[in-house]
Amino acid sequence: MPPHPEADERAPGTLATPRSVLLGCVLCGLIGLAGPYWCFYLMSSTMFADYHTAGATFSLLLLIVVFNLGLARAWPRSGLRGGELRLITAMTLTSGSIATSGLIAYLVPGMTAPYYHANETNLMHTRLWPHLPKWLFALDPDGGTVAIRKFWLGLPAGEPIPWGPWIRPLTCWGIFVLAMFACMLAVMTIMRKQWMDHEHLSYPIAQVPAELCRVAERGGASGSILRSRAFWIGGGIAFLLASSAGLRHYFGFFPAFNVSHRVTGLGPMDLPVNLRPVVLGLVFLIPNRVAFSVWFLALVSWVLRSFLRAYNLGLNEWMLYGVVGHPELQHMAMGSMIAFTAGSLWVARRHLRRVVLCALGRQEGYDAGEPASYRSSLLVLAAGGVVALVWFRLVGFQFFFGAILLLLTFVVYYAMARVIAQCGLPAINSPVVPSPYMASAFGTSLLGREQVIGLGTHLSWHADLRNSPLSGAGHGMYLTGRRSGGLLWLLLVGLVITYVAGTLFTVRLGYRQGASGMHPWYVNNSSNLTWYWTSAMSQADRDPSCAGMAWMGSGAVVMAALMVAQRLLFWWPIHPVGFLTSGAYLVTAFWFSIFLAWFIKVLVTYFGGGSAYRAGRRFFIGLVLGYFVAGGIWAIIDTCARSVGNAVFVL
Repeated sequence: MPPHPEADERAPGTLATPRSVLLGCVLCGLIGLAGPYWCFYLMSSTMFADYHTAGATFSLLLLIVVFNLGLARAWPRSGLRGGELRLITAMTLTSGSIATSGLIAYLVPGMTAPYYHANETNLMHTRLWPHLPKWLFALDPDGGTVAIRKFWLGLPAGEPIPWGPWIRPLTCWGIFVLAMFACMLAVMTIMRKQWMDHEHLSYPIAQVPAELCRVAERGGASGSILRSRAFWIGGGIAFLLASSAGLRHYFGFFPAFNVSHRVTGLGPMDLPVNLRPVVLGLVFLIPNRVAFSVWFLALVSWVLRSFLRAYNLGLNEWMLYGVVGHPELQHMAMGSMIAFTAGSLWVARRHLRRVVLCALGRQEGYDAGEPASYRSSLLVLAAGGVVALVWFRLVGFQFFFGAILLLLTFVVYYAMARVIAQCGLPAINSPVVPSPYMASAFGTSLLGREQVIGLGTHLSWHADLRNSPLSGAGHGMYLTGRRSGGLLWLLLVGLVITYVAGTLFTVRLGYRQGASGMHPWYVNNSSNLTWYWTSAMSQADRDPSCAGMAWMGSGAVVMAALMVAQRLLFWWPIHPVGFLTSGAYLVTAFWFSIFLAWFIKVLVTYFGGGSAYRAGRRFFIGLVLGYFVAGGIWAIIDTCARSVGNAVFVL
């Protein structure tokens, strides 16, 4: 494992300087523009759509090229110091997490979808319209839907954008989601010391920008990754492989690299076999036991799903996202997440006790150098939780169900952030989403129509959870280490800037281009499916799912057993985090890449030892960075050419 950034004695320099804060804010604003433009309109490389947030790493590389390799030759003082680069990257990693699938991809279309997609089949106009909180949707001042229909169909040439209907919903949603994100930043601030200093989680995704920051800190000194032949070979191979898709898009005849296959005949479900170099590169950076657990349990999950389908033993429920067609595994996933989160907090109990004592002034200095004082973090967490509960009440939830929904939401976000920190998977969906789970667990008959519609409203901002500020902030805090005082507030400022820029620009894109012609999943299908589910569930009269609770209990028991075995049996081969990921369909899709990375690392370390591993690590970091650079360069080319559909970098 590479040294933690704070362990590097040659990583000096103040983080928050005027120019680093200014550059960070400017880049957060640009991310709010580039993310939606590349993803929704151009349907190009998804540089901000998943946990890898490749756009943040690409932005860091551009800063190094422009300032440290360009301007610094003429004005040496213009070169950015390592601490400044770490702060800027921490801001872009966090803000980039909401630019597309982390928030904006679902939130903005969701403000209009139940009114635009309503028809005689889904009956949204009769089932939902009378009960929806009007202040959360972009309705005309008289309650009409003219502005909404123009957002989807596009404005005639020369007609001004009707901003008026959007001011109230964007403001109201902004208060809620930014309160939630502030809570996530506070949680990560509180857990930073435990995860990084005590448990030494690997944070593979952050290791790539960390190497770039070390390049700026060390210059051409010996040991720089730029002096490694393995790094350049890996980066060159990845860049050529990724660019083959771009060349094919523009010139047609060029062969594009794509290893994607489905093995049939093994059972009722096909087994995907895909090779994704970015997955290969990042998984090489994680411990072998974690990598083995992820691919092995993904195959076990595929066998279980095949068995349930073959003998028709699955639950007859519609839980929308996650393991499509297997609600029983979504219940199991929720049980495992609850048990995993509880276990994680129990392991951190001594640290959390000291956090509380420090906040009360009885253990001064324990939060020295942290992103914020523990007292401030706990206050932010409490205040954000109150705002969320008030918002839930205004949407129509009873206090009890609102509190349960808030708790489950944070359990899912916490567990997924931990998965990314340990597994390094660049793209993974959550195997369960809180809103459909609550509709199943408590039953629509108990919740009632108003609260079921409230679940749909809550679902509309994180429908297909594939990124989050909690994870992004974790990677940023990994980069800054124990010298990041005040970082929490800068990350929050960056999120506000990206939210404002991203939502307003997405609204503008819809009116100028017509939202119905933009990305079919992020803009169209996800919002339609979310509100179609809400419409159907609002009319359903279902009791609580006892079978679902049994599956949830089994997931909790298995997770508890795995966590105990991990701590008590040194030879135990299965890591609990692999069980968390086993139900995610993207992990099943990537299992072969994960297996291959694990197998290569086993061979490299067994036959070559430490020196071979260090060379291999640099090769695979180059492999990841080469794909990130190719995705960014081709996205810029697509922007200049206004070429649609050149998805060079997509996971």
